[in-house]
Amino acid sequence: MRECKPRATMYEVTCEALPGFILRVLPTGKKVALVRYRLDGKDHRERIGLLGPALSIDEARRRGAVLLANVAVAASADEQSGQQAAGKPARLERPESAPSQITTVRELAERFISDYADVHLKTGSAENYKEHLETVILPAFGDRDFRSVKKAEIAALHAKLKKERGPSVANYILCVIGSLYSRIIEDWELADMRNPARKIKRFAIPERERFLTPEERQRVQAVILAGLKIPAGRKGHLKIASVWAIDLLALTGRRRDEILTLTWPMVDWQHSLLNIPDTKTGQLKVPVSGRVLALLKHIHDQTGNPSTGYVLRTSSGKRLRSINRTWENIRATAGIPDVRLHDLRHSFASDAIMSGASLSTVGKLLGHKQERTTKRYAHLADDFVRNALETATDRIVEAVQPIATLPPAPFEPMRDAQWKTIEAMVESTRGRCGGPRIDLRRTVDAVRWVLHTSAKWSEIPAEFGASTTCWRWYERWCSDGTWHQIAAALELSATEVGRKPERRPPRAKSHRDARPIDVTAVETSVPL
Repeated sequence: MRECKPRATMYEVTCEALPGFILRVLPTGKKVALVRYRLDGKDHRERIGLLGPALSIDEARRRGAVLLANVAVAASADEQSGQQAAGKPARLERPESAPSQITTVRELAERFISDYADVHLKTGSAENYKEHLETVILPAFGDRDFRSVKKAEIAALHAKLKKERGPSVANYILCVIGSLYSRIIEDWELADMRNPARKIKRFAIPERERFLTPEERQRVQAVILAGLKIPAGRKGHLKIASVWAIDLLALTGRRRDEILTLTWPMVDWQHSLLNIPDTKTGQLKVPVSGRVLALLKHIHDQTGNPSTGYVLRTSSGKRLRSINRTWENIRATAGIPDVRLHDLRHSFASDAIMSGASLSTVGKLLGHKQERTTKRYAHLADDFVRNALETATDRIVEAVQPIATLPPAPFEPMRDAQWKTIEAMVESTRGRCGGPRIDLRRTVDAVRWVLHTSAKWSEIPAEFGASTTCWRWYERWCSDGTWHQIAAALELSATEVGRKPERRPPRAKSHRDARPIDVTAVETSVPL
């Protein structure tokens, strides 16, 4: 077995001592044991398993011998019972593993914590892994052999957790299970199997975007200044160290723990940098502004000019552990209860983009390793580009004489052929009552002229008739749908399709000797 070295392609070696027992060597160096036999005139291959700590070569050879013996017995029984003539292959029974070879998920979880989580993960992540293993994963699968856990069972647990604890926790626990089985299969090579958590669809979690507006920042600042003036021990009092922490978060866009664990040796005064050795994305050199350096200098002076220790510390000199409660009180008083402490980081990115910084620059300021993480702010960059475009065009228009708009095409009255296509339709809208008979052809042209020129009804030329009469007819045609039929029949342009009749045109000033307006000029369409 030791002589079977991996090659560029997979190959197989047959055992001379046990014909039918085969060792398959993969390019990765993994070795798989299987048996090959002929039954009912067909070649069959039966996989035994992946060689490793859980399956030695001797155990694999023993299982292979049992399988081949079962084949021989089944073939002999087929000949005696006539099953071979009926074409029904015998059912083989695989040798069961000894109880001592069962490895529970609980045993491997302990190794997972000691060999992987405590070694390769950050302290907070390792603690989260331990908590989810102890409270969720081990109660569900801990006492079972790790090979017996099926994908469907993990998917069912994933769905159950969404209802009980939310999609974020469900996805996180699915990640822990997937990581555990990745160590079992890939790192420790305990089994040649598929990761049961692989390709289980994660639940979609909407990205939350909340940015502080300038007015909200002013309200927060007012609350902070008022809180600093309140004596210690009274409601609303704010400790100066917590205020410094919030100011540093707002001005640097760093994560909470990166600021709370900041020490004075990490501050590079000469190059205006923060050398943060341990962040979510690894070691970072974070550039900071002059205002941040001034704030750090103020903190340094107020705390006795220390050369070591934490930048933010309690009155007893210990590290400032948390500022969540302080921020909750500030945001409640400022009237912004939906703004989380982490939203100060998003607001920093928003302000940077709106000040002209590119997405790549913002990604470097925030310490993003992947571009897609910064893509969430892409729409802000689009807004900045749009505002810049509007500003540029406004300056151009203000600097030069604007180009005159082209005059509209001249209005053309209906031709005889056009009038004939709508004459019957238009005339059918007349009522039975008497009164002077209106030339509806001229009325249609009057309406078209108003719509075409966007003029007022009172500006209708006298050749088309009285403006009030034309307006009344248009109001009637719009209400009963006639005007849309006219527009379709004449294939009018978009400007002449129609608009709301709006208010009736004002009447001309009347005199006592003037003839009153004939209200019967437009007949009613209701039959008497």
